[in-house]
Amino acid sequence: MALTFDNLRVIEIKNTSKECVEVVFSVNQKYGWLQKTNLVLFETQIKYVITEVYDTHKKVKVYIRDDNDPIVIVFYPEEYMLYETFFLALYNKIA
Repeated sequence: MALTFDNLRVIEIKNTSKECVEVVFSVNQKYGWLQKTNLVLFETQIKYVITEVYDTHKKVKVYIRDDNDPIVIVFYPEEYMLYETFFLALYNKIA
């Protein structure tokens, strides 16, 4: 099952435990009733990660065990620091 967060903005990366990374998204105005949503990635479930760098953004595709379709997270220029934080959290380098 592919999940894509193309229309959402990353606002925070949390490394609440050594086993998971939490990505917090701000939801655009299209969903007026929902202000933010969270994605929790468990380290033991991640098969591999692919990154793609474009002129206007960076895209991370996270492949989960037993699933052929990736979870897609897009980082825009104002979120590039969170892009780096995402990988530090993924590899348990931040608290």
